[in-house]
Amino acid sequence: MAKNPLVVIETRDEVLERYGNMLGALGEREAHKALARAVNRVTNTVHSRVVRAVAKQTSLTAGRVRKEIKKRQVRPGGMGALEGVIWATGRPLPLKEFRPKQFSWGVRAKVWGQTQRFPGAFIYAGTYRSGIYVGNGHVFTNTRGPNTRSGRNNAVEMMFGPSIPEEMVRGESRRTFEQTVATMLPQRVFHEISRALKF
Repeated sequence: MAKNPLVVIETRDEVLERYGNMLGALGEREAHKALARAVNRVTNTVHSRVVRAVAKQTSLTAGRVRKEIKKRQVRPGGMGALEGVIWATGRPLPLKEFRPKQFSWGVRAKVWGQTQRFPGAFIYAGTYRSGIYVGNGHVFTNTRGPNTRSGRNNAVEMMFGPSIPEEMVRGESRRTFEQTVATMLPQRVFHEISRALKF
C-alpha cells in the first residue's frame, strides 16, 4: 500500500473554516502546532484501532500486525503538511503463520476470522503423522501441472493467507479509520485550540 495520507487537514477543510477565528487569534505558527497535535493524536488512535481491526480480520495477533503497519506523524515544530500517514507493505502471508494443523484429510487453520479447512493440503512429508516438514512448517497443496517428462501431476505450491496491506483498506479496518477520523478529528482540533488559547 502506498503512503497515502489518512489523517489530513487541508486549507479548505471545514475544520479550519469552523475554527478560523480561533486559529487566527493564535497566529500561524501556534495554530500549526495546535493542528499538528490534533492530527498526531488522531493518527495514533487510528493506528491502534486499525491494528486491532486487521488482527481480527486476519486472525493474526495484534503484535504481529503492528510490525507491518507503520505510521508517520506531523513533525513537531515544523510548518509542513498537516497529515498523518498510516501504511503497510508486503505480500500475502504464508498460511504457516496462522497456526495450521495437519489431519488425514488436509490442513485446518484459523484465518480471515474463522477456522477453515484446506482439503488435500499438507505440512508433513509422507503421512500426516510423520512430523517431517516438507518445507520448514509451510503449508502446501498439490497443483495440476503436467510433468513434461513423466506426464504425472506432481507439482506442489505453497499456500498463503491474507495480505495486511489489502486488509487495511477493506471491511472493518476501512470503516474503523474512516469513522475515527470523521468523528475524532474535529473534536481534537477544538480541544487543542482551546488548550492553546487557555480557555
